Amino acid sequence: MRIVKNNTFFYGSLLLLQCFFWGIGNPIIKITLEDISPFYALTIRFAAASAILIVLFRKHLTENMSRAYIVPGLIVSSFTAMTFVASNLALMYTQSTIAGFLMGLSIIFTQPIARLFLRIRMNSLQYLPMALVVIGMYYLCGASGGFAFGLGEFYAVFSSFSAACMLVASSKYLVEDTDPLVISVIQTVMVGLYCLPAALILEKPPVLSSIPWSVWLAILYLAVACSCIAYILQNTALAKVPSTYAALIFCSEPLFTAAASYFLLGEMLTDAGFFGALLIMLSIVLASLIPQETGYRSVSWRLARIGTKKTVRFIQKNTKRR
Repeated sequence: MRIVKNNTFFYGSLLLLQCFFWGIGNPIIKITLEDISPFYALTIRFAAASAILIVLFRKHLTENMSRAYIVPGLIVSSFTAMTFVASNLALMYTQSTIAGFLMGLSIIFTQPIARLFLRIRMNSLQYLPMALVVIGMYYLCGASGGFAFGLGEFYAVFSSFSAACMLVASSKYLVEDTDPLVISVIQTVMVGLYCLPAALILEKPPVLSSIPWSVWLAILYLAVACSCIAYILQNTALAKVPSTYAALIFCSEPLFTAAASYFLLGEMLTDAGFFGALLIMLSIVLASLIPQETGYRSVSWRLARIGTKKTVRFIQKNTKRR
């Protein structure tokens, strides 16, 4: 069977666009949290995103939804929800600069998780851009203060771990024939359902009538750009590129956050921050240039082999159902 080589640059660009939306969304989230508590903000955001996707694509969902999507959707959305919940808890209990650095460590967890569950190895040269990312994230987010490991730091590390699990699970369960729109709908619905209990237990219900219209517009942006569009981009790309490469792309999010924070909040990068940003961009370029082969079998070959097997099972399930 002939295996068509994936366009890594194109699908990497989709992830980069997703990071762009998320980067702008981070200072917007900070603005919304002045009027709405974190978990209720997440619940409202994902409820709105779910409603928008279902209304706009209900015909497509009716025609393409099947039992074959339930397990992949639940697994990916579970790790996504854990990432959001843990990151919000981290920001509640520790400084944002420290949390930002620790939550960026998903690139460190992605490789061993991928090796364990996907049984793949990558070119040892790929550790060079990983090291540059860690150094860059330190200078960008955490160079100004020391580290004291407490409850907030624990949640931040757990957030980065669950984000890595989400990337690996997406690479394993999102095959070429998986409809990214269907997965995105399952993901937004489930994340909202996961965040609702945390809001009910940890926070007081907001008075919706007292929320300014500007905050509702901010939530609308988070629902449309950072949830609906971003998840479709993510689920489309993660079926095509290795999870380790995606983890490197995700490290560009702090760059977009820094730029958006400057215009929306008046925050500025220090000289150390600019140095860290340069290292992160350099690591992404290196990761795209270094061959991902290891021995006589490459990461892309193994992922393609996994995808071929899962595609056959996917077709068989849908054929039997019909």
